[in-house]
Amino acid sequence: MLKIISNLQEEAMGKKKSVALIVLISLILAVLLAMSVASFSVPSTVKNYNSLLSVIDLGCDLGGGYQTVMYPEGVISKEEYQSLVEADEASAEDYTAYKGVYLSTDIYSNNEISETFQSEFDTALKIIQRRYENKGFSDYKLRVQDDYTIIAEIPDTDEDADNVFEKLALSGMLTFRSSASTANSRNVLMEGTSEYIKSVEVSGSDETYYVVLNFTKAGRKEFTKITTDLAASSSSDSSSGSSSGASLYVFMGTEQLMNVSVTEAIDQNYVAISGFTTRSTATSVSVVLDTALHESDRFDLTFTNSGAASFTATMGEHAALYIAIAFGVAVLAMIVAFLIRYKGMGLAHVYGFLSFAVIYILCIALIDGIQLTMGGVIAILLASVIALACNLLAFKNISDEFYSGKTLNAAVKSGYKKSLAFTIDIHVILLIAAIVLWLISASVVKFAALIFLIGIVISALTTLLLTRFYLYLFLSSAKNKIAFCNFKREELEDD
Repeated sequence: MLKIISNLQEEAMGKKKSVALIVLISLILAVLLAMSVASFSVPSTVKNYNSLLSVIDLGCDLGGGYQTVMYPEGVISKEEYQSLVEADEASAEDYTAYKGVYLSTDIYSNNEISETFQSEFDTALKIIQRRYENKGFSDYKLRVQDDYTIIAEIPDTDEDADNVFEKLALSGMLTFRSSASTANSRNVLMEGTSEYIKSVEVSGSDETYYVVLNFTKAGRKEFTKITTDLAASSSSDSSSGSSSGASLYVFMGTEQLMNVSVTEAIDQNYVAISGFTTRSTATSVSVVLDTALHESDRFDLTFTNSGAASFTATMGEHAALYIAIAFGVAVLAMIVAFLIRYKGMGLAHVYGFLSFAVIYILCIALIDGIQLTMGGVIAILLASVIALACNLLAFKNISDEFYSGKTLNAAVKSGYKKSLAFTIDIHVILLIAAIVLWLISASVVKFAALIFLIGIVISALTTLLLTRFYLYLFLSSAKNKIAFCNFKREELEDD
C-alpha cells in the first residue's frame, strides 16, 4: 500500500490506469455495501441472502430476548400455590405467603427465614451470576425478586433458551458414572473436583464443538483406571468377543450433561467430549462444569424455572431500525458536507469512510460472540468520529500548506506529515484505553470496549493508509488538481 501511494505521489501511474483502478474499487465497495445492508431472494432458487447488518447479534436493549423466573427449592409462585389449593392437595398447608411468593414452612416459620436457606440462596446467586458472566453474554440481567426468586434475562440466542436457563442453574457435584441412573451411588466412578480436573474449555469449529476436560496428574491416572475397567467390563459382557463399547456418563447433581463412549483405556492429559453443534451449547456446559470443580463454587439448592418467555427490545420494538436509519442519515449528511467543502479530498474521505464502515460491519457480523448493545452503538459512533476528525485535521493542514504558497503535491505531503503524529498518538492512546477497559470490565461494557477496539484499529487503517491512497489515486486522474480539491489561487499553477 505504501509503495502504491509513493508511486501515485510521483504520478508514475497513468491516468487510464488510475481511472480503471477507481472503477474497480468503486464496484467492490458497491458490492460490499449492498451485501452489508440489503437482503434479497437469490434468483432461480428458494434461498434468501441475509444482509450482514441483519445477522448481527443484538443485546436485550436492541433485539429483545428471553426471561425466566427461577424458584429455589421450597419457594413456589402464587399460581402454583393456587393450583395446589384448587386440587385440594394437603401439601398446600406446608406453604406460607411471603411477599409475592409462597415459602415452605421448612424455611419460613414464625415470621423468620431459615439462616441456612438464606446462606444457600446467597451462595447459589453468586455462582449463577458467575456462570452467566462466563457464558459471554454481552447483555444479561439477574435480579432478585421477592427476596428469594431470581429473574434472569438473556439476549436472543441460537440456543434453546429453556436449555440455557436450566443448565446455568444446575446444582450439585460433578460426577462420572457407569450408569445413566443416579439411584445407586455405587455407580459413581470419579468425582469431578479440582483434584482431578484443572480446567474446562470449549474447542472446535463449524458444526462440531467439544467440551474439553483437562486433567491433573492424579486426574489422568484416575480417568485411565476407570476407562480401563469400563473397556474390560464391556469386552467381557460381549459373547462375540467384540464390543461396541461402554458409556461413561457425566452428571451435574442428578442431571445428565453428556456421555462418553469408551472402547479402550483413555490415557491422556485431556478428554474431548463431542455432541455439540454450536459453540453456545458447548459453552453452557463448559461454564457449569468449570464452577463445579471447587467446593466453594458449588451449591446444592435446586431451582425450578418458570419457562422461557420472550420479550421485545427494552429500548423499543424498532430501536435497532431507528438507530440504523439515524446512522444512515448522519453518514449521508457527512458525505454531502465533505463533497461540498472539499470536493476531491472530500471524495477521498467518502471512499475511506465507506471502507471503514464496510470493514466494521464485516467484523461485528462475522466475529463469533459479539452482540451489539446501545453501548456498542456509542462505541461505533466514537470510532467513526475519530476517523472523521483525523481526516478533517489532515485536510485542514493540506489547505493551510497550499495557501502558504506550496504546490498542491507538496501541500498534500506536508499536510499529511503534520497530521501524522496526532493521528498515531490518538489511535494508540484510545487503543490502549480500549484494551484496558476490555480486560477489567464485564458484560455490556466489555463488549462495547471490544467493539470500540475494533473500530480504532479500522480507523487507523483507513485514515493512515486508505484515505490517503484514495486521495492520491483521484489526484492522479484529475485534469485540474487545484480545482478538484476546491482550492483557488490567483496565479495559474500547473501541478
